[in-house]
Amino acid sequence: MKIKFFFGILAAVLVGIFFYTQKDAQKEGTVLFFNTIRAVERDSSVTGKQKELLELCKVWGVLKYHSADSDFIRSSDASLLKDFDRLVTGKADLNALISQRLQLHDDHPNSDHSPYAGFFPDKEWIESSGTLSRENKKKLINFITASYRTSGERLVTTENNGELSFEDDALFYGESETTPAKRFLSLCKLWNTVRYYYPYFQALSDTWNDVFFEMLPLFINAETPQKYYAAVQIFGSRLKDSHVAVKMGDSDEYDGKNVGNVVLKTVEGRTFVKETIVGSIRSSLQKGDEIVRIDGKNIFSLQDSLKEKNSGSNETVLSRDVNRLLFLSKKKTLQLEIVRNGKMITVQEHLTDVLNARKAEEKEYKNKAGKAVSKMLDKNIGYIRINDIFSGNFRISFEKIKQSKAIIFDLRAYPNEIAVDFLKYFDTRPFQIMNLYRADVTYPGMMRTIQNEINIPDPRKDAYKGPVVILTNEYTQSQGESMLLAMKSIKNSITLGDYTAGTNGNVMIITLPGKIKIRMSGIGVLLPDFTAVQRTGIRPDVIVRENSASLSRGEDIQLKEAINYINQKL
Repeated sequence: MKIKFFFGILAAVLVGIFFYTQKDAQKEGTVLFFNTIRAVERDSSVTGKQKELLELCKVWGVLKYHSADSDFIRSSDASLLKDFDRLVTGKADLNALISQRLQLHDDHPNSDHSPYAGFFPDKEWIESSGTLSRENKKKLINFITASYRTSGERLVTTENNGELSFEDDALFYGESETTPAKRFLSLCKLWNTVRYYYPYFQALSDTWNDVFFEMLPLFINAETPQKYYAAVQIFGSRLKDSHVAVKMGDSDEYDGKNVGNVVLKTVEGRTFVKETIVGSIRSSLQKGDEIVRIDGKNIFSLQDSLKEKNSGSNETVLSRDVNRLLFLSKKKTLQLEIVRNGKMITVQEHLTDVLNARKAEEKEYKNKAGKAVSKMLDKNIGYIRINDIFSGNFRISFEKIKQSKAIIFDLRAYPNEIAVDFLKYFDTRPFQIMNLYRADVTYPGMMRTIQNEINIPDPRKDAYKGPVVILTNEYTQSQGESMLLAMKSIKNSITLGDYTAGTNGNVMIITLPGKIKIRMSGIGVLLPDFTAVQRTGIRPDVIVRENSASLSRGEDIQLKEAINYINQKL
């Protein structure tokens, strides 16, 4: 999926104003694009009141996030609650409410020296609105234009590491009880946060008005905290972003629950046991078992019900995340109907208490500290998993395999460390890893490049020069994808396996009324050629996909093909 740098008539404007070229976009602070939204179609099937609520939401977002007036910003959330109640009860006219809010900002300073004069990405939805009055359209355009000439502090700020901070945008978070108005505020905050600050909004922009209309009844009619929580989850699922996670209060969704002892994989419409989990209760399942039913329920219906409230960057990743939840249960035992060696059998699967599973994982982690975690495969091929590298144990691990004819790096897991200092042990080349970008808080919706923080260390004199095969699949996510891009600097290396998760960049956390928090991707990533890999993932040099035949045999076909590749090459 290619990032669209320009949208319609904005292309000429952007080029003229910023003298933008693809080469210059590598510089920190270069403008890449602006998140834009379309107007609501006049013949839309939604009601007039729903359209009014969307326009109220849009205008509130413009005023709140463009403003540098701290007093107005602090009062904006409470004002929206009142405006919502008055509008839905028919006690006020939308345009009268908007006019009142806009009048508070007539004192914006003006300047004739603005680099953004004439650059107005939001003009289309404002001028095309069939709901806003002509006078309010004019006032709104004047407000946004004035805000572009003001560099004062906005509500959303940036941290020293480039991440966005929403710390000051947390009104009504500490109150457990919500009202329809507060849940409407929650929807507006989410909708506008994505619209202004989400780095991958381009993939959503054409349907973003529709998402509001879809979510509106779910939010305002959520009569219980659980229904409200579910509404936020469903909203998050529309982002198709595996960074998305929703948390209610101080509770942990895993508290008092048990987890499965296996990793599942769905391919070709069938779900298999891929591997067992170290440190858990001994599983009654084996590699290659096909799961058909769980406690009498068809596995397909269970997976479909879980997909509604989970956000996956693509279907493969969504399936991965849903399969993790199939065995999450308050029960200690599940009855499974499985196919093993061509025969249908029933087994009792004992689950592991979440706390015990975490302790076992921590114990395994500590046991590997300072120890060699590499091994030899097929007599003379070194092998190391990226999630086993931490606390400086790479040096002794490398010593064990540095004489091998080739090395396989398994990136099919999440790294435990973000450092790439271990690359100094390999013969590397200068390599532009990626381009990072995020929203410009002064001009909400504008995306600018930021500094690339990954630096490849210079290789040692005795650096390894043999072939290196890097294994990837849907478990290569986020930091794993960044590490993969860094490891592409190894001269004699190839990537093999399946597409990565397509979940890039750091995260931002949004607090909502009713003690709910949601996280999502906050920093965008583009490859050196400015290709975006969010949702699609990074394509390996050699594609090797798992299939039902290999999984039913309990075979790691990707590792097998990596060994074959090395043996054929050498």
